[in-house]
Amino acid sequence: MNGTLTATVLVLLWGTVLARVPTLWRDAQQRALWATLATLALAKTAATPGVNALLGDLVRQPQTLPHLIGVATAYFLLRFISLITDFAAARPRAARCQLLLAGTVMALLIVLMNATPGGIRTRGAELTSTAAEPAATAYWVVLNGYLGTVLGVATVLFWGISRSATSGPLRHGLRAIATGTLLVALYAALKTGLIVAQGFSPAMSFGAIEPVANGLRAVGTILAVIGAAVPAGGKLASIIGSYRALWALRPLWRVMRKTFPDVILFSRRRALVELAGVDDVQLRLYRRVIEIRDGMLTLRGYLPAGTIADARAFVGDRPALVEACGIAFSLRRHGSGLQPVVDGDRWAEVGGEITDEVAWLGAVAAAFRRREPALFARRRDATVAD
Repeated sequence: MNGTLTATVLVLLWGTVLARVPTLWRDAQQRALWATLATLALAKTAATPGVNALLGDLVRQPQTLPHLIGVATAYFLLRFISLITDFAAARPRAARCQLLLAGTVMALLIVLMNATPGGIRTRGAELTSTAAEPAATAYWVVLNGYLGTVLGVATVLFWGISRSATSGPLRHGLRAIATGTLLVALYAALKTGLIVAQGFSPAMSFGAIEPVANGLRAVGTILAVIGAAVPAGGKLASIIGSYRALWALRPLWRVMRKTFPDVILFSRRRALVELAGVDDVQLRLYRRVIEIRDGMLTLRGYLPAGTIADARAFVGDRPALVEACGIAFSLRRHGSGLQPVVDGDRWAEVGGEITDEVAWLGAVAAAFRRREPALFARRRDATVAD
């Protein structure tokens, strides 16, 4: 694989691994998918010449480390497939059997690599010179047989799911994953076939086919990683929008949290945990809206009749700024220890959708940071009787 393809694959893999760290706390499916991507990234990194040369100072046959890590990748992929198809739920012992199979494959590979004179060779002429060795041939058959089988199962599954998926990014992403795993499975089958053929015809060389095979594997990996990222594109945009809304609501929310600590649904310590991505950001946004609304509900008792009309006369027909003025005045009355009023003004009516609430409260929070609300609260406080 040339340098450009290597860099592309590594950037895509590690970027996806880092981006999916928050999903580790969601469920077993997300953890299995993350482990699949993480071990694949490790395998590709260990296979690069520079890193592999450094590993040579630590282990005897560093060129085989990517293969062993690749077995772990296949195990986690198989585990992910079992979870999303409910195979694991129907067969509780499936996880143990899958782990045992992967462990057996790793043990066989270690035995075969040590039984091969001079060790396993992985490139070009070196591979040609050792492929005729029975132990080396068995090594590649076991490795690529296991990887190819798992990838074949993944191809069939993801392509089948794509048929029932809604059209759009999800369907295209699933088909990209299926195409990618198919290409890598074909690479494994092609390499295994050539190595077996080498045992019958020692004069055969891998030099001509190796660049093409490696390119096939690289393209397949890129397609699979991109396919895994495509369905998340819409989700990512939604998450970014939710974080922006959280930030927009923050000024008003902080005021309510300080004034009415009881309206906060979780402690500040819990909020710090959520910042690490434990909970879904949309849930945090909905909760923040509820907390602001609970605070405003309490403040309504400190909003005397006529306040909203006076605020409108003060700032003009700017609804969000008028609401912010009313909030500032009611906060001032509450902070002064005044008694609630019986019949006072009401806050602006907003649509029933949460998106309407978020948009409106975001505009009010932005208006609350202006100078007019505090100025209005001070001026009206001097003219309103207790």
